[in-house]
Amino acid sequence: MSERTKKPYQTVTSVYVSLIFSFYLLFFDKNGLAAISKAKAVCYETLTLGYIAAILVLLLVHGVRRRLRQAEIKADLKRMPAAVWLILAYLLFTVVSACLSDYDTVWRGGIRREGVLTISLYCVSFLLVSRFYRPARWHLYLFAAATTAFCAICVFQMLNINVFGLYPLGENFTPADYVDKFIGTIGNIDFTASFLCIAIPIFWCSILRLKDKQRFLLFLPLLLCLFVLWRISVAAGFVGILIGTLLSLVVVLPCGRTTRMILLISFAALLIAALIAVYFVRFKQTELREIHNILHGKIKDSYASGRVYIWRRTLRAVPEHLWFGAGPDTMSYAAFARQETAGGILKVFDAAHNEYLTILYHQGVFALLAYLGALGASFVQWIRQAKEHPVAAIAGAAAACYCIQAFFGISQLITSPFFWCVFAVLTNAANGKNAANSDGKN
Repeated sequence: MSERTKKPYQTVTSVYVSLIFSFYLLFFDKNGLAAISKAKAVCYETLTLGYIAAILVLLLVHGVRRRLRQAEIKADLKRMPAAVWLILAYLLFTVVSACLSDYDTVWRGGIRREGVLTISLYCVSFLLVSRFYRPARWHLYLFAAATTAFCAICVFQMLNINVFGLYPLGENFTPADYVDKFIGTIGNIDFTASFLCIAIPIFWCSILRLKDKQRFLLFLPLLLCLFVLWRISVAAGFVGILIGTLLSLVVVLPCGRTTRMILLISFAALLIAALIAVYFVRFKQTELREIHNILHGKIKDSYASGRVYIWRRTLRAVPEHLWFGAGPDTMSYAAFARQETAGGILKVFDAAHNEYLTILYHQGVFALLAYLGALGASFVQWIRQAKEHPVAAIAGAAAACYCIQAFFGISQLITSPFFWCVFAVLTNAANGKNAANSDGKN
């Protein structure tokens, strides 16, 4: 496909990516956070289906005008990155899992709305963005403005101000009653932390790798994001940012191989020293005390805010549907996912609180291997291209931080679209597409 032919596809893709990172981030309806999941689902589906429809219309128009030649299409298919083929395999195994499932909710999804429809939208949008995205500087600054607005809403809520009526206040409720669990236009603080694990590396890496003076304006959203993350105190977010940043620095710093090796060895030595300290010292802080006990072989179900409990039960249930899983978004129907608390309250888990383990249970080992293979292929290219291409460096740092926090997180419609877009941009940039524009001069 020639550059002239690709232009309208790139324009539509730019609009879509920009809307996801601005309009979708700030979107809510009249019900506020009480129905934020449904509102975000409708918004995402509308935006993504509209994007796919626009691309199909362009393909039809160009097909009728014979601007798409068979030889060009074959050449494009041959140049498709390994990650794209692996995501197609991931989608195929997801569909097979749904066809073999005992539940009829697999197509639309259950509690989390992550059935075949949603996963298909993730994958198809990934394929299109990774093919047609063209980086431009205004995308970054639009995202910075939207993130600043998002963080401002969070800060006002911390100050006991019910911004836009997002909190459903009653006679005896104030914003202070919600802010430790729900915040911003995302809602759940764990989901907010997963979003911040994308935003924070985008900003610090842009400041580090871009060359224009305006990049220093990004310190404002960066500091706001760090403040919000500190205030909500989600451990998974801290882990994702800390470990992801240390690993990313080794890749994205514009320095020689010797310096990179020194950094890698230094970070490894720092990690080993920290583990040794935690092994011998019994800290009062909850997470450090849990790590201390784990290093001594004492692992309780209550560790990681109860995640160890659901991880163990999920792993025991996996062999029953090892190859193709139980079906997308069906865990809430399983007996093992129901826990009765000491107060007699029935607690139902709809995910394993680990995105990779959730894929393994829902879609099976083949889907998980395809997904991990796609991530691995893009990260290998990220390591190779980050030094030369800032866009690859920035997208890779964001994807790395998100993927680390995903060990403790849940894939869901509120924040997963940000990751799939970043993943697509990484695949696009790391495989050399639009290299001439990857310095962000536009």
